[in-house]
Amino acid sequence: MKLFVRKSPRAIAVASNDYVLVFERSKDNKIAQGKSTQPTIIVKTMSESMLVDNDFLEWSAFPIKGLLGIIQVKSLVFIGLIIGVKEVARPRWKHKDGRIRGLESIYQILNVNFYCLDSAVYDQWLYNISEIFQEKLLDEHPCGPLKKLFSDGTFYYSMDFDITNVLQERGLKNRTENIIEHQEKKFIWNMNLISEIVQLRGRITPAELPVFDGGQFLTFVIRGFCKTIATGDHETPTSVTLISKMSTEDHENSLELQSGIDDSGNVSNFVESEVIIQTDSYLFAYVLTRGDVPLSWEVVEGQLLHSKKVKLIKSPDRTQSSFDKHFDEMASRYGDLSIVNLTKVRNSSHEVLSSAYRDCADLKGIRFTSVDYSADVLTKSPHKLLYFLKQDIYEFGAFAYDISRGIYVGKQTGTFRISALNSTGKPNVVSMTISREVLDLTTDELDGFNVTNNLIKRHEALWADNDFWLQRIYNKYQKNPAKCKKLYSLIFSVTSKVLLYDPLHAHISKCLKKVKKEFTYEKDITIFAGTFNVNGKQSNGEIHEWIFPINTDIPDGIADMYIIGLQEVVELTPGHMLTTDPLSRQFWEKKILKQLIRKTHSKYICAGSNQLGGVLLLLYVSEAEHSKIKRIECDVKKTGFGGMSANKGAAAIRFMYSTTKFCFVVSHLAAGLENVEQRHSDYKTIMKNIRFSRDVRIKDHDGVIWMGDFNYRILLSNEEVRRAISEGNYTKLLEKDQLNQQMIAGESFPYFNEMEITFPPTYKFDPGTKTYDTSEKMRIPAWTDRILSRGEVIKPLCYGYAENIVFSDHRPVYATFKARVTVIDEEKRAQLSRIIHDRLKQMFAGLSEEEKDTFLEESELIVDKIELKGISPVVSKIKKVKKKLPPPSSDIKKWWIGNGKQVKITLDVDPVKDMLNPNRPVNPFLPNDTNDSFIVPRNHQDG
Repeated sequence: MKLFVRKSPRAIAVASNDYVLVFERSKDNKIAQGKSTQPTIIVKTMSESMLVDNDFLEWSAFPIKGLLGIIQVKSLVFIGLIIGVKEVARPRWKHKDGRIRGLESIYQILNVNFYCLDSAVYDQWLYNISEIFQEKLLDEHPCGPLKKLFSDGTFYYSMDFDITNVLQERGLKNRTENIIEHQEKKFIWNMNLISEIVQLRGRITPAELPVFDGGQFLTFVIRGFCKTIATGDHETPTSVTLISKMSTEDHENSLELQSGIDDSGNVSNFVESEVIIQTDSYLFAYVLTRGDVPLSWEVVEGQLLHSKKVKLIKSPDRTQSSFDKHFDEMASRYGDLSIVNLTKVRNSSHEVLSSAYRDCADLKGIRFTSVDYSADVLTKSPHKLLYFLKQDIYEFGAFAYDISRGIYVGKQTGTFRISALNSTGKPNVVSMTISREVLDLTTDELDGFNVTNNLIKRHEALWADNDFWLQRIYNKYQKNPAKCKKLYSLIFSVTSKVLLYDPLHAHISKCLKKVKKEFTYEKDITIFAGTFNVNGKQSNGEIHEWIFPINTDIPDGIADMYIIGLQEVVELTPGHMLTTDPLSRQFWEKKILKQLIRKTHSKYICAGSNQLGGVLLLLYVSEAEHSKIKRIECDVKKTGFGGMSANKGAAAIRFMYSTTKFCFVVSHLAAGLENVEQRHSDYKTIMKNIRFSRDVRIKDHDGVIWMGDFNYRILLSNEEVRRAISEGNYTKLLEKDQLNQQMIAGESFPYFNEMEITFPPTYKFDPGTKTYDTSEKMRIPAWTDRILSRGEVIKPLCYGYAENIVFSDHRPVYATFKARVTVIDEEKRAQLSRIIHDRLKQMFAGLSEEEKDTFLEESELIVDKIELKGISPVVSKIKKVKKKLPPPSSDIKKWWIGNGKQVKITLDVDPVKDMLNPNRPVNPFLPNDTNDSFIVPRNHQDG
């Protein structure tokens, strides 16, 4: 990357990948958006060659590493640039032919500079790098404190992946769209400075996008600690990486001896740490969190000299709402939670705080463990801590990926929330101890992954470095809290934000908005949903009857999309870290995909899959529709044994089909005839806790399909149920069906719809037969397997079951749907965008910069000029699919094209001999089954 500075007229340009962003002050105050007092900066895009061609001959160039952002300080606008970095971490790499190639790199920021857009007065400090001038810069430059802060070695960034999210959430494929859409903004310290650049990216044309992204203009900066240490040798390389991120959520009180939590649920000193270990065969990751005790408290002077004590500002009942918000937000990101309270009960004030903390946790239903040992004791005797946390460690699991086989073998479904009072040392020891234990337990279940003494030493060394750097941040703040607080306020304040105005792309966006109908249309897609409790078995038998039933109401019986939900794909046993069986998952993925390809002779793609214990959700999309699927996200929620076990729960996938939002859920609810309330509780838990990025819930989608083994039973005797089945009297059974009663009462699954059930109960059979349960328990037959839908875009078609697939004690159930989706034709949109952009470039030929700006600010859009002059019949070529046409022209009402020109049609017809065909409709564009001509001889007879 390169920086170009022009002194007069003042402008700053950042160039990379032959793409240039030029920033300059707006000369026209009218450009300022609304009534905002924020300064508006003009930004222009061009190639590096154009920078010289457009009379920019006075540019001075400097090498840079990244764009930190734009900020207003003391009424002046500054461009922040990263000028010195060091690569410190490679979380993921590839080993091939004896060489290691980094797939992901993290850079530590060592030096930044701020260039003024309004004046060249401060340039001398930036050009002269002598020690004297550097001191002068820090003391006299308006951005001196900012330079000192961002150059202190605690800030990091990556151009390769989403550094704000953990490995399990961001996945193994890194795309700029996913990074921007799913990033965790509370960990980005320059979000206020870079947000307008993000908005600019959203406006540029599709043709420019690859060049912009390749130029790496977006730099998202975190604060904390990052480092990778390599172990092993060239033959068997291993790396250990630790990434700790400090949150900005309570920057006003961060690192200060007060607050703890605010009314919005933001806490001070919140840190997320992730350990990532990679070998040639496996990728392992584990996440831990820490932060201040999430109550309203402060530290005050004690009665004794130099003594301190903790005082609650608000009572627990007044803090509960904020407490709940904090843990709800954490649950949406990490899943299940377990609190480890490290507040040592040294006096009555600490005891009061711990007691209040426990009360709030109990009311919220979060597991709570107090650890009253010193850091030295925990270091020497880690078993004293692990004794209390062993069960939670097993339940939460860990993320593990088998590189050699390309499959996920483990997922972390919860984390520890370590709490203390402004302490770094003790939480760090606890984090390291838990991380080490998880590593030992997980690798015991991974063949060929051995924890060596060298690996353990590197692991401990990273946690020691982590403690050093985090402690350094805290100490730096506490030396001068008022100064740091003022500096943080500057970084995060709205008043320091700068608006960017891009005349070119703003004009193109207006043009596209005006002709949106030309590249947007509605269409119907077909969806097949199937649920099956396989009873822990992997059958090699035929499942064609289930996947391709005879009656589906789908043309040709082949759907565009297949959602398959399986339950009990594995038999869960206690005491295992990795609750996901990759072999079982792989078996069903391949079996169903093979079935689809063999039947349809078309290519289907497994667009997404998600698993929680024995619950597996698979999404298959036809190749023709796959390009329209984007922003796929997954989430899971355990509900077994009060939320601690994965034997029951739900797995969910959400995605965008172009502009239409879908969510599919597969769940396995509590079993037992009498457990109606528990099933209702499971439904509410899943509905509340399944969350995606930006706090998107299940209910926030246009279309939802929820299926699975709901385990609802029929409230009749065994004899009555079996008699009604033999008689085909399903109406009688449905009246006593628990789910039907719950839905009618508005309890479980409100706003969901279920099609009429016209098939017998699907549970419980003697495996391998069509006979209902004859065991000692003699289970009452029931419709435990259900498929529900929600949303106006979804239209139910067919509901049935496959009676001849008998290897399980359940029968597979299927449902088909038609979904009305709104589609943006990206190719046409890009084509139209390119035409408008190219036409603008032609019109700009020979114009000065001021003339270009004046042209772009005209009220008349370029798209109108294109239509008017017939330069490029863009709109007429891209007509909306199935658009209803108006009636034909007449003397009263005529067809028109731009600027009031009439459409005239000349017919070479002799009116004496010929006439209009009276048998055809008045509107010539209406469908007509006859092959009669529009014109017939006058002697033509009707009939």
